[in-house]
Amino acid sequence: MPRRLAFAVHLDHPDTGDHLILLPGDVPPRELAELITHPGAWQPADDEDDPDPVPVPKPDDPGTGAPEPDSPPADTDADTPPAKPAARTRKARPDTE
Repeated sequence: MPRRLAFAVHLDHPDTGDHLILLPGDVPPRELAELITHPGAWQPADDEDDPDPVPVPKPDDPGTGAPEPDSPPADTDADTPPAKPAARTRKARPDTE
């Protein structure tokens, strides 16, 4: 299955020397695809026989650190009242008369 680009890639054509810009979602020809060596430039493979699939984290995956949209914020200390803001004071300006 041909691989699709995940990001725009700038490269020079090996035969003509023309500057090419390949856009996300493009499926480049094999000779150009071999020049793109950065693994992050490619979208993850859809089929199961990809030898090195890139895992895509799900929003509700506990490993991502992102809370679920419908969950309330974690309340760790329900008995403690909320903290009051500190009083703000101004320092006297030394250049006043």
